Amino acid sequence: MKAKSLHFSKHGTVQPIASEIGRVYQCVCDQIPPAYPCEGEKVVFIGVEMGGKLPGPVEHFCRDLNPTRAKNVAFYLVSGSADGLNSIKSELENHGVHVVEDILTLNLKSSLFKKANPTDADVKKALDWAEKVVNNLK
Repeated sequence: MKAKSLHFSKHGTVQPIASEIGRVYQCVCDQIPPAYPCEGEKVVFIGVEMGGKLPGPVEHFCRDLNPTRAKNVAFYLVSGSADGLNSIKSELENHGVHVVEDILTLNLKSSLFKKANPTDADVKKALDWAEKVVNNLK
């Protein structure tokens, strides 16, 4: 299956998950904006560290997607709510790009002196979710 694993994070919390998805599905893992645009992808996994609303670079990237670039987009969020995705989801659907309804949200624990990092359990949860997404698209 042709896929890409993309991520956007100010603190680097999403990158380990995106890398594992890329490794498991043998696909490109890159930051948003990616070095090379999506072309003919069956699914684009987009990991975002949310602070409330969708970060500008992710929003701009998603606005350029169409069915020739990506047929499906699957979002997973770290430390945020899926409410910030509502406008971009409808925009993607209007462009003919299917947005996977099952949006994974991971709430990572941080402290005053240590930034949040995904645990092995968080990565496993994300990989299980990605497998379910891929199986539903076959």
